[in-house]
Amino acid sequence: MSATTDKPMTRVGVQQPSSAAGTGRGASMIGALVLLATVQLMVVLDTTIVNVALPTIQAKVGFSTSGIAWVVNGYALTFGALLLLGGRSGDMLGRRNVFVAALGAFALASAIGGLASSPTMLIVARVVQGASAAFAQATALSLIVSTFPAGAARNRAVGVFAAMEGLGAAAGLLLGGLIVEYISWRWVFFLNVPVAASAALLAPRLIPAPTRGRAVFDLPGAATATVGLGLLVFGLSGAADHGWTTALTLGPILAGLLALATFVGLEARSKQPLMPLWVFRDRNRGGAYLIQALLGAALFGMFFLSTLFLQHVLGYSPLKAGAAFIPLTVVMIASAGVVSKLVVHTGVRPLIATGTAIAAIGLLWLSNLTPHSSYISGAMLPLIVVGIGLGMTFVPATLSAVSGVKEEHSGLVSGVSLTAIQIGGAIGLAILATVAATTTAHQAPGTPLPQALTAGYTRAFEVSAIIIALAVPIALTLLRLRPTAEKEHGDDSSLTDVRQHGTNAPAGAPSEPPLMTPVTVTSANGRTLDGQAGVHATRQRQTTSTNKEQLIRRPRPSTPQTHASR
Repeated sequence: MSATTDKPMTRVGVQQPSSAAGTGRGASMIGALVLLATVQLMVVLDTTIVNVALPTIQAKVGFSTSGIAWVVNGYALTFGALLLLGGRSGDMLGRRNVFVAALGAFALASAIGGLASSPTMLIVARVVQGASAAFAQATALSLIVSTFPAGAARNRAVGVFAAMEGLGAAAGLLLGGLIVEYISWRWVFFLNVPVAASAALLAPRLIPAPTRGRAVFDLPGAATATVGLGLLVFGLSGAADHGWTTALTLGPILAGLLALATFVGLEARSKQPLMPLWVFRDRNRGGAYLIQALLGAALFGMFFLSTLFLQHVLGYSPLKAGAAFIPLTVVMIASAGVVSKLVVHTGVRPLIATGTAIAAIGLLWLSNLTPHSSYISGAMLPLIVVGIGLGMTFVPATLSAVSGVKEEHSGLVSGVSLTAIQIGGAIGLAILATVAATTTAHQAPGTPLPQALTAGYTRAFEVSAIIIALAVPIALTLLRLRPTAEKEHGDDSSLTDVRQHGTNAPAGAPSEPPLMTPVTVTSANGRTLDGQAGVHATRQRQTTSTNKEQLIRRPRPSTPQTHASR
């Protein structure tokens, strides 16, 4: 029998991907990135755009002096408290499903906020906005992780996503000034409606449906985490107004810490924890979370203090103050874009250490402001330096925080990452606002108000520089040059090495030339396998061919031939 009479049990055919398919895949990835970045921009922008409109809202809606703060605090409270739950719910219920539902709720709450005719109605709308924004942002970042393969593609996507943090914060101030001055304060809320609704409609078309886990919720853990984070944010938000030693500040903070301690105890014993504690055992992720908390403190504090200085000391209008942050925004976006490509070659540690050091230098420069400082030399140039440093840090810090886990846990690590930024920002803002207010109040009697205010702001800038400088030793001691995975918890090492250009080689693994480029493999029943399966199939085929060759070359036994070959 000739060799051609072998019966193939499975027909394996190699199909090179067509250029059209590759182009379509690329266009789909770009569309998904644009959509996710737009949602991130909308959520971050909403945290600052309302600040400019607060005086007008207070006058038009009838808020009291203390009640107007809840327009900001109501949003921040639910946003910070529900980020962790938002990320985990996406893992269990389907990230795209939660993402779309959160966008729909955000659009509805924004419409109610724009139509608000009473303080209660507006505060309720802001609370719902904060809750839905937490679910939308946490699932957006986890969709970045699950949609884009590890390596250069994910680095670029995370770079764009991180750049929206600075762009949204600065653009909110500028856009808020324009809307309040030329249209109406109600449009700071109405603006979100078409954006959120359009994103919800486009998401099923542009974003693939990732895998989902079992819908088993850790209800005690969710309750204690939400209550604990909410009380902590509530107490910190009032520290600047009430002081650190009053019951209105210490009571919620202590109660929040007690709830969080209870949460940790519950998670250690739970079979289906909301936040498995192994997330923090990897020193790279733990260090990244600490650095992100410091970044949040620096970013929130910088915009808060700089805006107050420009308006209260230099006398800028809200519109002019918002425009003053345009150079910072441009530099931060450009820096993040460059770093998203550079991190492939340098790793995360040197970029984070250098970026946070540069940001600390810029904040120290800002501490030299005086009531007579010019905009360019006194404010713009230092803010540009801060923008360069923060832009260098956000991308590698985010990559470190979300790397090294399987897709099924991407929502979890994304939620923890965003929670670290938000809680760090709340703590930092409370500390810096209290430092500024205390320093101003302790100026000598008769000190002109601009000088007293400047003394408070500059002292707060000094403290802010110290806070962000703490990230330098953390990066050098805790972060690995290239993050690795915790295999005992099922982490996917292919997600860990940002220098592998999307390959599946674990960090630090020796390089091995591939047998062939990844291909599409089709079996006899029409089933399509992935590229890695194609490599395995090729190896198997080569092994079979070698065995056949050895069989042919093997000496045949000297027995009489009884049948003729056909």
